[in-house]
Amino acid sequence: MKNKKPFYVMAIVIIIMYAVIYILRPAPVSGQPVSGVLKQITPVAPVQQPETTPSQEYTTCTIDIAEEEYWDSLELLAICVEAEAGNQGLQGKRLVVDVILNRAEDHSGEWPDTIAGVISQKNQFTSYWDGGMADIWEPSEETYQAVKMEVEQRGYPGIYYFREGQWSDYGTPWRKTGAHYFSKK
Repeated sequence: MKNKKPFYVMAIVIIIMYAVIYILRPAPVSGQPVSGVLKQITPVAPVQQPETTPSQEYTTCTIDIAEEEYWDSLELLAICVEAEAGNQGLQGKRLVVDVILNRAEDHSGEWPDTIAGVISQKNQFTSYWDGGMADIWEPSEETYQAVKMEVEQRGYPGIYYFREGQWSDYGTPWRKTGAHYFSKK
């Protein structure tokens, strides 16, 4: 008579494997930010919606798009800051926010004039070019707080460069915060 024990053992092992796979599967994700911090930020230049007649409805659509682009740029900023300075404290994150915002608002022509343009500028933010930003699903509350604080009132308007571990080859060394070295223009 054949020994049927290996059959039962195999069946139990397969059942256990399916149970483990079921338990360890990733949770469904809605794609919506968990944080409500960005909703609390008031735009630097609030968008005024004019009264429109039915023939002027296109104006409202344009304003809605501009406002949506504004909020999207802040979300992108938070993701970049999380990727670049997620292991830093609030102060370090605020400084990285300022570097990006200062560049976007600089009129020297050295940098693009949008947050997305600054972040995606070639050889500037390694987390954009090495895929680090793609790994950020949801920035931390502290990162959203850093963005909110600096959008409402810029704390360090003179810094334009930072580097981890050593001073940047550009600008005038200013201050080391955490693992980052920040420089003025």
